[in-house]
Parts: sequence; C-alpha cells; structure tokens
Amino acid sequence: MSAQSEVRAYYDQNTAHFEKFGQGAASIHRAVWAEGVSNRAQAFRYLDHLIARELEALGASFAAPLHVLDLGCGLGASLFFLASEQPIVGTGATLSGVQARSARERSAALGLAERVQFFEADFLNLPETLAPAALAFSIEAFIHGPDPAAYFRAAARYVAPGGRLIVCDDFLGPHSSAPRSRRELRWLDEVRTGWLANSLVSVAEARDFAASAGFKLREDRDLTAALELRRPRDRALSVLVAFGRHLPIPGYRWRSWVGGNALQMALVRRLIEYRYLVFEKVTSADKRP
Repeated sequence: MSAQSEVRAYYDQNTAHFEKFGQGAASIHRAVWAEGVSNRAQAFRYLDHLIARELEALGASFAAPLHVLDLGCGLGASLFFLASEQPIVGTGATLSGVQARSARERSAALGLAERVQFFEADFLNLPETLAPAALAFSIEAFIHGPDPAAYFRAAARYVAPGGRLIVCDDFLGPHSSAPRSRRELRWLDEVRTGWLANSLVSVAEARDFAASAGFKLREDRDLTAALELRRPRDRALSVLVAFGRHLPIPGYRWRSWVGGNALQMALVRRLIEYRYLVFEKVTSADKRP
C-alpha cells in the first residue's frame, strides 16, 4: 500500500472518532500553550492566529481577496477561522474523502461555500487550473507526505511569487543525530511507522529542499515546550503500549497509539521538535545576482 493510501485509510477510518472525542472541535491538530494563551480554546487557535498575521502582512502585496490554500486541510477548521476573520478565498485539499465531505457540509452550514471550498486530492498533484495562492500552509500534514522534496516542488507550483508557505509539524531535533540508545531508535521507528511520518526530516533538510524549490526560510519557531506532554492520559497510554507492543493487534488505531506514544517520548527527549516554519516564494528579482 502506498504512503498516500495509508494516510487516506487512516483518516477515513478515524475522522468520525476525532470529531466525536477530540478536544479541539473541528481542529484535529495539537493544542499549543504558547505565550499569551490562557485557555484550551486559545491553545487550539494559536497556530491559526499566527497564520492570520502572515495574511495581514501579505495584504499590502496582493489584491483582495487573497487566495489561501490548506495543503492537508483535515476538517477545514483553520480555513473556516481565517475566512471568519478576513475576506479570503480558501481552498482545502485532503486525501480523505470523509474529511472532504464533512468540510464541504460545514462550509455550507456556515454560509461560506462560495468562498471556502474543499476537495479530495493528493496535495502533490493539485489541478493546474488552481489559482495561485498568496499563502499556503500545512499543519501536521507535511509529515504524512511521501517525499519532502516533492512537497516543496509542488508548493512552488501553487504559491505565487512573493507569497508564503507555512509548515507546522514535527521535525528531527538535534539530539536525533547524536548516539542513541536502542529505545530511542525504536521510538523514531515507531513514529515513522505508527504516526505515518513518511517525511520526518530535520529543519535543515526541509530548508534545503525548500531552497531548491524556490523558497527562502523567513521564520523558524520552536513550539515544542508549548505542547502538552506526558499528561496522565499519555502516561496511561505508555503503560498500555508497553503491554501490547509485541501482540499482533491489527488496525490503524493501535498503530497510531504506538506511534503517538513514541512521538511523545521523542519530543520529551528532543529527538523530535515541533516547529513552525515560514517560507517565502522567491521572486524573479530575488533570483538576480
């Protein structure tokens, strides 16, 4: 099964569970308890506010309404928030047909269907008719892609010169290159297999891939310390995984529990870091010596 097929199957099977039991309502990414955040709702909206600031900055360079592209949109929560704050035109792409249908239904219910649209597609191969985006972003979706270099090449086709690309996700930390124990190596392997982390690379590697595709890194924020790590539920999951790791338990749910537990441990040890990266698409003037 291809990487894209596995990601599609995982989210098709588990999206209803995320909607029913998730703590972020339609937001299925992690809460970020950064400076200025005082409650859970704000923690789930922290990244959206950062993206909104980038949009405000781009307003001087692009004619309204700005086109915003969510590469790996999930249930569309970020685009809905941005559309409620600014007069954007939004497009969301997800591999999951279940997510795409749910996002379209919510867009219609919110009265945003004319401005915010969603479709089921591989974000590496979006239609050539797609309008250039002033801003594209991926929140915890980049890591699921099959090829990090291909991700940036695709984004370069979608983002207009002078526009921006935001990637917020897990990246290999500096400790991942140091001598590691067998347990740490196992955690990284379980993140890759259980978390479907096909594009787990370092920030330096992502920067180089982006540069080859025509992007320059403008901002790099380390948000690892702002995550909720080793909560009681996380410690309970560690016990469950320890007992069940060697059992032949089928299904994506169990794999994601094993991968999620490994991710927690890798984040605590700084083998992996949660980073917010902002890239700018190089213009023809920037390319001149």
